[in-house]
Amino acid sequence: MAVNAMRRTMVAAVLHGAKDVRLEEMPIPQLGPEDLLARVEAASPDFTDRKVYLRGSHPMITIPGLFGHEWAGVVVARGGQADTRWQPGMRVVAANSAPCTDPDPAARCRACRRSRQSMCERLLYNNGAFAPYIRIPGRIAEVNLHELPPQIPFEEAALAEPLACVMQGARRIQISDGDRVVIVGAGPIGLLFIAVLRHRYGRSIRLLSVDHHDDRLALSKSFGADEALNTAGRSLRAGMQEVFGAERADVVIEAVGSTQAHQEAFELVGRGGTLVSFGGVAEGSILSLDLHRLHYEEIRIIPIYHHTPGDFAGAVQAIVHREVPVARLITARLPLIELPRALEMVQERTTLRTILFPWGRFDA
Repeated sequence: MAVNAMRRTMVAAVLHGAKDVRLEEMPIPQLGPEDLLARVEAASPDFTDRKVYLRGSHPMITIPGLFGHEWAGVVVARGGQADTRWQPGMRVVAANSAPCTDPDPAARCRACRRSRQSMCERLLYNNGAFAPYIRIPGRIAEVNLHELPPQIPFEEAALAEPLACVMQGARRIQISDGDRVVIVGAGPIGLLFIAVLRHRYGRSIRLLSVDHHDDRLALSKSFGADEALNTAGRSLRAGMQEVFGAERADVVIEAVGSTQAHQEAFELVGRGGTLVSFGGVAEGSILSLDLHRLHYEEIRIIPIYHHTPGDFAGAVQAIVHREVPVARLITARLPLIELPRALEMVQERTTLRTILFPWGRFDA
């Protein structure tokens, strides 16, 4: 049973360390004066969750701690001083963090004063999506909570957070008409990049998706890629020459999260081009670069981590207005109790996105 109403408890996923996640009975979250409580209708484990599960640590979670950060649901309770915009019964989606929100800009951290909110020194994270209920801290409710129209399924809205990260990347990359853009990796993030860039730039740019899986490459074309290239056992640059007529690209986006993929992506960047380092890797991972090329060819490297309130708002609107086909990413639906299986599916790449239902209902 997900909730014990008499005892005011729920069964939630708690991460205790590497490869140690447990479904435990615990109190339904207590609210501070400005907090909200939401019923989680749909949640989604992503590759970050899988990495956190394997490593047993991440900057956004204290161990042991509640697990999961992508969700959508319904407000069910509010603290006594919570913003009156939010009332029980409202359908909502929230980001998993909030940067500085002090009304006096001078009181915010240096990163926020420099308009780098994704690097906020006081970034407040929120976990606990893999549970029937989640607390929404007042700071997140202030800047990173959005109401959902009734026609948007909860399971689609739950993918707003990864889309927001992609939105930050698309916003910060300099792309010009006629540019050749390569996305390394045709998983959920790579597919979202294709959809977002195609919507933003139309047919003024050429998009190439590269991966080792033909099924995902086929899907990349439906998301907007001009060409899809299976690079298993072949030279990336030779493949580039074949499909683009050039061995290197203007922008290369690494959406895999491995040192090897970063190395291959750097080799594909042309003169004056940009490498976008999106996929997160383990601490201590070292990338060997040809500094001669880096300097004389003025290659830029732009790392992208997390998102900002503006990016999250843009992601929610993109889902509401059907600008990005997030529903096509959902390839499995499971009850919360099958979280371990869902994490394995992410690792084995047998699913793009799995939706978990804490209440056991598949009608969200």
